[in-house]
Amino acid sequence: MDQKEIDLIKSKSTSSVLFLSIRNFGIQGISTLGFFILTVLLGAAEVGLFAIVAESIGILGYFSDLGLAAALIQQKEKISKIDLRTTFTIQQILVFTCLLVVAIFFPQFATAKGYGSKEIWILISLCFAFIAASFKTIPSVLLERDLNFKLLSTIDIIENTTFYVVAVFFAYLNFGAYSYAIATFVRSLVGLIIIYSISPWPIGYSISKPAAKKLFKFGIPFQFNTFIAVAKDRLSNLVVAGIIGREAFGILSWAQKATRVPLSFMDAIMKVSFPAFSRLQQETDYLKKSISKSIYFIALVVFPLLAGIAAVAPDLINLIPKYGKWFPAVLPLYFFAISAAIAAVTTPITNAFNAVGKITTTTKLMIMWTVLTWIFYPVLSIKYGYIGTAIASVIVGASSFYVWYLANKIFAVNILNTIKTPLFTSLIMLLTILSINYLNLPLFISFVLKIIIGFAVYLTLNYFLSRQQIFWFVDQLKCLLVKKSV
Repeated sequence: MDQKEIDLIKSKSTSSVLFLSIRNFGIQGISTLGFFILTVLLGAAEVGLFAIVAESIGILGYFSDLGLAAALIQQKEKISKIDLRTTFTIQQILVFTCLLVVAIFFPQFATAKGYGSKEIWILISLCFAFIAASFKTIPSVLLERDLNFKLLSTIDIIENTTFYVVAVFFAYLNFGAYSYAIATFVRSLVGLIIIYSISPWPIGYSISKPAAKKLFKFGIPFQFNTFIAVAKDRLSNLVVAGIIGREAFGILSWAQKATRVPLSFMDAIMKVSFPAFSRLQQETDYLKKSISKSIYFIALVVFPLLAGIAAVAPDLINLIPKYGKWFPAVLPLYFFAISAAIAAVTTPITNAFNAVGKITTTTKLMIMWTVLTWIFYPVLSIKYGYIGTAIASVIVGASSFYVWYLANKIFAVNILNTIKTPLFTSLIMLLTILSINYLNLPLFISFVLKIIIGFAVYLTLNYFLSRQQIFWFVDQLKCLLVKKSV
């Protein structure tokens, strides 16, 4: 790969990361506001119900692809029409099979659990979303291959905004849990129409054995890791929900939602880094620098946001009338914040393993996490309820330190050295915020003061300790702005 092509990839990647970061924070802002309003209008049990059904359909989603989309993105050579149609055909067969399984087993499950029309309509809406998502796969792959995340981001923003506007509107009209079903239908239909108007492709059905064999060679190992992730995350969540009940699971969903907001920046980098790392996998030095910068800037943004959210969450709940029902979620939030901070650093590493073809390494790690999850989550949930679930997330997350060791061994990236400054400055910021509690100020003044002072302390510390990295980031942003104005 020549220098010109490397520079193009770096430029496109940086541009996409910056755009996706802004987009993700925008989406999270809309999502957080919408979720907040819904949690005011709906009870914990209704929030828990939607989370449980969504997890169930999410499990099916992992069986609808077999890693073929990832194989298309990772493929070095140009993808052909037969590759696209083979992927699409196999995917539709899998989607039909998954929906058939739902149609056969859900009636019996619904009868045993005493489910009513709310559960059924939420399930139907999510099945429709499942089908719509499968039709969006190929257009999304084509955009990702070209690192054109701006269009993908625009679609995501429209979908997310549509969902919460519709859900809040119908929740306000006292539709209860049905609001989720209606919003899911509308969101899926809108997203499907928009993406095909932006990224059409010669849709068709056919299967080429050579194309399928080539795609499965990467896709099957990749999807096996994804299947393990299903067992580790979604399936274990359903088990936990069965142990602690809908209302407690709704409390956990609230706590997890709060910690997902900072991770939107990580998601932006992950979205771009997989195809970018794949293109740079032969350029060892550039790959090392890219991984280090990805982890550093994720930590720089995610760590203080997690610390800040954990610090002001009790104040926020106390400030809002009739919001005290969510106060039990504060303690789980603390544990999920720690777990999210570890995941924010670990995920880019496993993403890099996949991008350079080290699928076996990721598989072994996923098996390790799955075993630990199935040991600690049920046991601690039974013993301590939803608090035990949150504690288990930290215990499982702590095993990721082994992944940090592998990153140093394989990519020569020292994780602790990379994140030390964001970690140190975030802890100082957290201590500063907590010290404000001793001033005994009025609640609203204390809340605002914590945000302003925390932000100022963190920026000041990083200006003196990470000036070079921050100036590099600012320079990249300036270059992008100059290019857009030309």
